[in-house]
Amino acid sequence: MTKCQRGDTRAIFFLSATALVFLATGCQGRRDSEVRLALQPPSTNNYPGYFAEWLGFYRQEGLNVTISQIAGASRVLEAVVGGSADVGGGVYEQSIQMAAEGRRVVTFVSFLRSPNFALVAAPDPNGQPVKTIAELRRKTVGVSSLGSPSQFYLNYLLVAAKVSPNEVATSNVGMGATGVVALEQGQVAAAMLFGSAITAYQARQPDAAILADSRSPEGLKAAFGVDDYPASSFLATAAWLEKNPATAKKLAAAVLRSLAWIREHSPEEILARVPQEFHVGDPHAEVEAIRQAKPMYSIDGRIRPESAEAVRKVLEGSLEKVRAAQIDLSTTYTNAFLP
Repeated sequence: MTKCQRGDTRAIFFLSATALVFLATGCQGRRDSEVRLALQPPSTNNYPGYFAEWLGFYRQEGLNVTISQIAGASRVLEAVVGGSADVGGGVYEQSIQMAAEGRRVVTFVSFLRSPNFALVAAPDPNGQPVKTIAELRRKTVGVSSLGSPSQFYLNYLLVAAKVSPNEVATSNVGMGATGVVALEQGQVAAAMLFGSAITAYQARQPDAAILADSRSPEGLKAAFGVDDYPASSFLATAAWLEKNPATAKKLAAAVLRSLAWIREHSPEEILARVPQEFHVGDPHAEVEAIRQAKPMYSIDGRIRPESAEAVRKVLEGSLEKVRAAQIDLSTTYTNAFLP
């Protein structure tokens, strides 16, 4: 081999090694910026997670976010725990439930200061409508799904009204139009409704009795005794957050920008930014649902100790595992990625 050939060989080796290092760091950089995000279909409860995509905030924070729509908070959690999603748009209750099972799934930015629900009574064809929670004894009440947060909220409200949850039957009615149909067809005496389903039902049944309503600060205080009840949020495994702190911080920043944008715009302007395929039902009901939700969106994304404790109390009313567990609530959420 000539001196020149030996030099060429060394040069080729150097360039190849350099290229490999470049490719490795480049790929790692792309992996750091790529986020697989699992969200339930768009609603006022999770708009901040979607608006960060629709308004380009994820991209502006240097993230490449891929959103997978998954029906049901439980399936979102499964995706996060199973590793098919990095981050999920779930509810804070799930972090406490996982802690009761000895698993760390951490909420790191909160969207809402309220679960955004109302317990609505159906009109009674016999002229004796339900007017109080106590009157639900021996009746059937609709929840989004059995074992869901909506059932936990219902059980908590029943106990507060001195009604045992065992004295009330529950039925799956979903979170949207199916819940409204169940009420109107008399399948249930009352139902836990969320977001635009509440305003749509009220538009069609203006005399409907609202037995509990968490959409206002006053209603939230009456239901849970706190001014801030974290519900919809971003959560991830503790392991993912420990490995990706910069990415988590960028996700939180994008959501805070979404929350600020929502605060600064009218319900009509907010709905106009929602892609048409995600509009459901009467646009007037959707606008009203946004109007009702706006005061309950979080300002800073934070969870506070007294709020976390309120959520635990609600879960303890339904879940023996939570009652029996010694849970350090500070391990179920973090504000470390927020300014």
